[in-house]
Amino acid sequence: MILKFCEDNFLFYITHAKYFDILCLFVILFFIVLFFLVQKDEFLKKFKNNNFKQFLIILSLGLFTGFFVFLFVWLLNVNSYNGCTTKYYENKYYKAIKNVSMKTDLIEKTKIIVVGDSRMEFIDNDKEIIKPFNLDIVAKSGAALSWFETVGLPRTKKIIDKDEYDSYFVVVNMGVNDIQYTSKYVENANTYFEDYLELSKYSPKVKLYILSVNPIIEKRLNKAQPQNVRTNDKIKKFNDVLLKKLSKEEKMYYCDSNTKLSFDADDGLHYTQDTNKKIINYIINDCIQF
Repeated sequence: MILKFCEDNFLFYITHAKYFDILCLFVILFFIVLFFLVQKDEFLKKFKNNNFKQFLIILSLGLFTGFFVFLFVWLLNVNSYNGCTTKYYENKYYKAIKNVSMKTDLIEKTKIIVVGDSRMEFIDNDKEIIKPFNLDIVAKSGAALSWFETVGLPRTKKIIDKDEYDSYFVVVNMGVNDIQYTSKYVENANTYFEDYLELSKYSPKVKLYILSVNPIIEKRLNKAQPQNVRTNDKIKKFNDVLLKKLSKEEKMYYCDSNTKLSFDADDGLHYTQDTNKKIINYIINDCIQF
């Protein structure tokens, strides 16, 4: 913990002086002991006057001043720029930098395509929601299976056909409208899966992620749309169909945002801006794997 403070503290970090962490430890431990002694009246009462207390104060000020003099001199010594951190933290630091650099390269060479209905369309249209530069949203209000097969799927393939990236991560989030439009939504879930499977094999560069159909707030939705027949039980059944079939595939992955996030929707169906931000964050940081 103390070594980590030595590295994180600005004055220690900027020096990068060899063995500087040892001095850091010494200074910190000294001040801890000094503070303890000064605060202990019982200890000081053993002395007949305050000369000892004054001595401790003068000693601490001297060490404090000496420390900054030492720091200034060391900063002027270019040859001592050998790194103050321990080998453990030094390796950890450079490993982190290397990982960030590698991930940045992967991100820049990857196109993320999110396909969905009005929920994703709302995210796409909200300019206050920050989205990655390499993310495209293909979405349509009211979209269901027929739209996906005739519009959404061809548009997604068209983006892939441009072949401008090394990888294409396709995130599909369809189904909430199918539950409303037809009692055969389970059959639609099976059809979606076959379409997803075909898309995952469309190009070796494609990785396909199925984002779970996320919940509704039933009381609000029933009030906003009296004709609503969607329920969270039906949504779970739809998701379960996809998840069960997915277990046998290698290039397709399931992202269970339904149970991992909390949701708020004023009308019971379309999420608030805060919830939409969480969904985008989940897709980028937890769902897809670079």
